[in-house]
Amino acid sequence: MQRDRLPTIDMATVAVVPGEGLTDVFKSLGVTAIVSGGQTMNPSTKDLLQAAESVASNKVIILPNNKNVVLTANQVQSLTKKTIEVVPTETIPQGIAALLAIDYEADLNTNVELMKKAKSAVKSVEITRAVRPAKLDGLEIKKKQAIGFLDGKLMSVGDSVPEVLKKTLSKTDLTKCEIITLYYGIDTQPEEAEQVSASLREQYPHLQVETVKGDQPHYNYIVSIE
Repeated sequence: MQRDRLPTIDMATVAVVPGEGLTDVFKSLGVTAIVSGGQTMNPSTKDLLQAAESVASNKVIILPNNKNVVLTANQVQSLTKKTIEVVPTETIPQGIAALLAIDYEADLNTNVELMKKAKSAVKSVEITRAVRPAKLDGLEIKKKQAIGFLDGKLMSVGDSVPEVLKKTLSKTDLTKCEIITLYYGIDTQPEEAEQVSASLREQYPHLQVETVKGDQPHYNYIVSIE
């Protein structure tokens, strides 16, 4: 009689992801387990540990996908007998780039290096609204204004989300890029996202512009630039 058992795989991945649309994206890229979370709802070490313990492999790579989750992820290593590696992704685009870089015929250490290299090659833009007035990086921000970050650094402020997105994108050299992917959030209308991407195609005809429903809270847009 054959006993049922969990299939074992040589390596598993655990990613922290906000929103149903982005969860679908990560699943389509082969992530083994998802921990729901992100800005303002960071998962605990326990959440990440449970996810790492739930997968069939003894070798686990964690993708925090948020700078506030990197330290939490690092704490998992000392709490389990499994081999845990953290690729310190600070944004969703970095996490996606890291997953795409996996070579399933290579060993764990090689993959960690491939993923770290891939995450560093992608630029990330995040557009949200200010929850309170502030002065940051020399910019005055009013409550509820749209604010744009490029790789974690505040780049532009304004009243219109699409305009702040365009302004933030203009701060990087797009002539050397090929693909822009817009992941639009739960509070963003699909029609607006399509208008923004059409406008970007017109402005940057050499670029391939893709629009994906991300459903992430708090961020109107998360943008990957490759």
